[in-house]
Amino acid sequence: MEFLLDCGISEEVLRKILLNNSEEITIDAEWNIDRVYSSIEYLKEIGINCIDKILINRFDIVLRGRKSLEESYQNMGNKNVVNQINKDVKYAYYFDLY
Repeated sequence: MEFLLDCGISEEVLRKILLNNSEEITIDAEWNIDRVYSSIEYLKEIGINCIDKILINRFDIVLRGRKSLEESYQNMGNKNVVNQINKDVKYAYYFDLY
């Protein structure tokens, strides 16, 4: 998962990611580096600024890939969702709804 350091993720956050996520998730991430990169970039593009918290608590979201996240966001359809997620990462569940 050290590839995340190239995305600007700190070593401290990387340690937390590894502690909070299963070995299955980390293996999936290693096999899908491009998907993870594109997801992180997309989340930044739409204004999500709590990427670290999402990676630590809901890594499954970035494993979905950009296209899936774009579709979810289009169905959610407003900036209030981004603001809610930025205030509290628990609202990342919105990506599960769409």
